[in-house]
Formats: sequence, C-alpha cells, structure tokens
Amino acid sequence: MLRSHPTVVWVLKYWAPIIFFLGTFIFYKVQFRRGQLFILIPLLLGFLFHASLAILQVPDGNIRYRRLFRWIQLPFDKIVGCGVLWGGGVGYIRLNRFVWPWGRLYFVLDANEKIFGRGDYPLLRFIQEHMKGKTS
Repeated sequence: MLRSHPTVVWVLKYWAPIIFFLGTFIFYKVQFRRGQLFILIPLLLGFLFHASLAILQVPDGNIRYRRLFRWIQLPFDKIVGCGVLWGGGVGYIRLNRFVWPWGRLYFVLDANEKIFGRGDYPLLRFIQEHMKGKTS
C-alpha cells in the first residue's frame, strides 16, 4: 500500500510543530519588543504549516488523506497538479478548489527511491500516472 512514510510523519507532522512552538517561548520574554516579531512570526507560521500537513494513503487505488482524525476521499478528477515542495519530505496536490489554509493540500511524502539526486516518489508517480490517464 502506498502511504506517507511513518517515520517522516512523526518528524514533520508531530515533532517539528512542537519544536517551532517551543521556540516561540525561547524568544518571547516578559517585555515584548516589536523586533521579536521577526523571529516569532516565522516560528508560528512554521508551527501552523507543519501541524496542517496531511497523511496520504492509497489503500485500494483511491487516494485518501487525513489531517487530524477523519479520513477524506480525494477523487482524481479534482486533482490539477502535484509535486515536491522545495524542502525534502513534503509534497503538494493542487486541487480545482481552494484547500484551507494554504490553497494546496500539503502532505508528507513516502520514501525516496533514489539516494542521490532528484527524488523519485512512488506516491507522486501514482498520482501523476492517474492524472495522465484522466486527460487521455
């Protein structure tokens, strides 16, 4: 079954938000200064981004994702595009509608098949093949 890599899920979806959230307490002091916003805002955005990452699964040929507790089916006819975010381990799916809060569905990728070079992810390859089949 194709799915987001469990170890990467723990690191990117659970540990990274905790680290970003704890980082805000390190830079927040009793006396607030406006200069602290240059550090606090990126830390809070990093916390929100990593906490909103989805976990993807393809158990029976259909894509489903989960952000918190409930699994949601994702039909192939709603997918416009997909790819890898510039940072490692995170992919995105562009849909024909706005996905709250970032506009795209960002998710944790599966294991990379190539050790060096540009990543080759079976989960993205599966989505791209079904998108080509949809347009043909």
